[in-house]
Amino acid sequence: MPEHHDPRVRTKRHWRKIGKDLTSVSTGQIVVAVILCLCSFMVVTQVRSHHNQDAYSTMSRADLVTMLDTLSESSRQLDSEIADLRATMRELQSGANSRKVAQQEAQDQLAGAQVLAGTVPVHGPGITITIDDPDEKVTSDMMLDAVEEMRDAGAEAMVLNNTVRIVANTWFAASPDGLQVSETTISRPYTLTVIGEPHALQEGARFRGGLVSQMESDKVGASVEITTSQDLTISAVAHPRAMTHATPVR
Repeated sequence: MPEHHDPRVRTKRHWRKIGKDLTSVSTGQIVVAVILCLCSFMVVTQVRSHHNQDAYSTMSRADLVTMLDTLSESSRQLDSEIADLRATMRELQSGANSRKVAQQEAQDQLAGAQVLAGTVPVHGPGITITIDDPDEKVTSDMMLDAVEEMRDAGAEAMVLNNTVRIVANTWFAASPDGLQVSETTISRPYTLTVIGEPHALQEGARFRGGLVSQMESDKVGASVEITTSQDLTISAVAHPRAMTHATPVR
């Protein structure tokens, strides 16, 4: 068979031509390739940036202002806590009355832990949220979302229908008579009492897509009333489960 008709010869020549083309890439082609790579990178970055901004670009000015107020309030609270901790640190390092300062700090931490655990009654400023659910469409998931929104807005203590103190391990489930909340049946209407900064809590509840808009949507048909107060009292307490296996290390 003639050489020029041999498939193997033609294949070898084809691969030699490809190799020659690859080794003879010009400087201009390299520059074009680099520019194309940079353009592709910029396009991907722009798309990702646009995607991340979509959640905020669709929000109204009022919602953005509300979000800013909430973040500003949280920032002020954190700044205040930082200042208190630094003052305590200076007093401890100074050596003057360091034992007394340490004891007071321990007592303050214990009191804070008791409030978070819900084992002591508390009082202070806050809001009361009353949810009327005539169509019985407020679910346990919606109530859990409402509680989480209040925590995000700075809630320090909460109670539902003045009966169940809401703490970290509180759970919600459906019940024929309303809601099942940590072994207790809560009937309608629901009243959520929240202690914290009233303005931040109220704005957190009225934030678009939040508690009020979700409950008062056409799908649910509930009505929400929010009242503020400078002195609310939560007397209900949580009863932590006794530890069976865990023992504190001393």
